[in-house]
Amino acid sequence: MTARETYIENIKLELDELNDQLNSFETKVTHARQDARERYAAELAKLRVHSREARVKWEALQTSGEASWHQWVSDMDRTRDAFIHAFHDFKARL
Repeated sequence: MTARETYIENIKLELDELNDQLNSFETKVTHARQDARERYAAELAKLRVHSREARVKWEALQTSGEASWHQWVSDMDRTRDAFIHAFHDFKARL
């Protein structure tokens, strides 16, 4: 497996794991009080935006050629880090 393929696979695993945890948080929100549910729903919406942005970057990275994929790494890392940071902030508030 090339460095590009390894990187792409590792990013996909991280994003999938975060999205799985995000789905489990949505389940918890349904059992919260109404005011808490509204706050959680707003935060979850923000996390979904981060998730979509990360998925778009990942797809661009995945379709990049062997010669150009290095150009996508810093963008992908920044997007992933922003998603992780927002995710951990949300998790800390639960």
